[in-house]
Amino acid sequence: MTRRSQRAFFRKLYLAWLIDNGKHNLRTLQAKTGMPRRTLQDSLKDLEDIGISCTFEQSDGERNNCGLYRVTDWGPIRRSWVRANLPCCARSLIKRRLE
Repeated sequence: MTRRSQRAFFRKLYLAWLIDNGKHNLRTLQAKTGMPRRTLQDSLKDLEDIGISCTFEQSDGERNNCGLYRVTDWGPIRRSWVRANLPCCARSLIKRRLE
């Protein structure tokens, strides 16, 4: 796995973890991660590439795109592995931003 594809994989795991352990939309994910909006959108769209199902749940009675993301299935990924390796994933992403 190349460094670039590894970072993309870690980014997806980190985003899925954040979504599964909090209430997040693009704005809150951007604030939490410091990632550009487009990077977040692409990463969320590509979660299914690694087997994670994530949906956007529109809030009732709200305007367009008001709602929260929710992980509905982790697929082949073990949440316990992500929890144990979350610091490594986050460090990899932070290190990249500092380079």
